[in-house]
Amino acid sequence: MHTAHRLLAVALTGAAALGLTGCLSTEPFPGQQGSRVLNDATTALRGASTFTMSGKASAQGQVNLSVSSAGECKGTIEAPGGGTLDVVRTRKHTYLRGDEAHILAQTKDMPEDQASQARKDMTGRWMRLEATDPSLKGVTSLCDRDGLLKEIYNIQGAEKGGLTQVDGQEAVTINTPEGVFLVATKGEPFLLKMTTSGPNPLDLTFTGINQLVQVDVPADKDVYNLDDNG
Repeated sequence: MHTAHRLLAVALTGAAALGLTGCLSTEPFPGQQGSRVLNDATTALRGASTFTMSGKASAQGQVNLSVSSAGECKGTIEAPGGGTLDVVRTRKHTYLRGDEAHILAQTKDMPEDQASQARKDMTGRWMRLEATDPSLKGVTSLCDRDGLLKEIYNIQGAEKGGLTQVDGQEAVTINTPEGVFLVATKGEPFLLKMTTSGPNPLDLTFTGINQLVQVDVPADKDVYNLDDNG
């Protein structure tokens, strides 16, 4: 009996200890400064074959763009002047297709006969531009993934904060003078979300990391020639 009691006591003590240990939280990335964690998270995301960014950017408004390390990009952005633009970018060309609200905004100041013809020609069709066309500056700048991420390196004053979640993934908060960054604590330390302030604020979430991005180039028959209406 005494032996049985001792075994039961040991078992209960062990179970209690396990329960207590399970409740203890450990510091994410122990011994690493916030700046190191943020730099590593940016490097990890930059090294991903693909990712999707969604949220709000100062220049583009609402965005949902998937980008690849090969320079391909597809998704939607809020169009300057109104409406939404579908985006497809390859290494050579950028294709833009406006929705009805965008087309109406673009043609509202035309004479009605020209506007009617332009709306007919543009509806459901793509505008094709050289990928380096200067008119695209600010419109599809987020497709330049390296340009976006390089701005995050070496931000001063980065400090680790508390734990949170991004789409069900545990993340540690990195607070900086320029904004808040959330970094995955499990698996690869990918940057999962960034919210920055300043003259060009961003509020972007990164998902679909290393998932296939299928970029289909529009057929020539679906491409709108800007010169058709003078």
